[in-house]
Amino acid sequence: MPGFGRRFAADPRDHNFLMRRMLPDARALTLPARKTWGINKTALDQGETGTCVGHGWRNFLRCAPLRTTAAKPSAFDIYRSAVLKDPWPDNDDEANLPDGDPGLDTGTSVRAGAEALTELGHLKSYVWSFSLQPAVEWLLTQGPVVLGTNWYSSFHPDADGIVRISATASVVGGHCYLWRGVDTRRALALCSNSWGDGWGKSGDFYIPFRDLERLIQEEGEVCSAVQQKLKAKAVMPPARGAFDAKTESPRGKRNKSLRRRRR
Repeated sequence: MPGFGRRFAADPRDHNFLMRRMLPDARALTLPARKTWGINKTALDQGETGTCVGHGWRNFLRCAPLRTTAAKPSAFDIYRSAVLKDPWPDNDDEANLPDGDPGLDTGTSVRAGAEALTELGHLKSYVWSFSLQPAVEWLLTQGPVVLGTNWYSSFHPDADGIVRISATASVVGGHCYLWRGVDTRRALALCSNSWGDGWGKSGDFYIPFRDLERLIQEEGEVCSAVQQKLKAKAVMPPARGAFDAKTESPRGKRNKSLRRRRR
């Protein structure tokens, strides 16, 4: 069975860094009905490891508008860094394990993955959504989003690549994946998984908005990155985009305003 690996611990400080505060007023915009952010070919594959968070954030780097082709940091590099930043000491030993090792199985949080990439210099700051609508607007105008949600037993893509929460489905684990496309007419979100090209539609799948909203309300994590270092409750100037080429260059200084110390 493919691996999962997303864990969750609430942090109230995330509410100080909201996507909706970064978005221009939707009333002043003509939002497109659809948007897909391209991604480098060949789907990532975490195997049976619990490193989905590392793979979800690696897909974020591989996806437009960044679309990095650099080999580092790898998905496993991101995961190994993240386990030292999350609040769980039971996975710290995994920071020293090699790529694909079966001992990489405890998992970590989307937040820890964001902290890892910030320290590595690939993000400047990161923002959150706790409902569907701001995240949809972000996808339509700014860039992709990393999701951490429950994963249900009914999530087997149909012929069209769609997964749904069935009436009899149960949660089989926590999983992290990249949300990189929106079709508002069909009310579908396009996501990239980390279970190889043989799963879904060449590694991708669709999920209906109503099911995604449910996942978000079930303590889902919805996270993306911005090109500025932010202070709590900051508002990004609307004229500025979410990314530029500099976001891929390592930075020597950590973002102290967003650094979270382990408990």
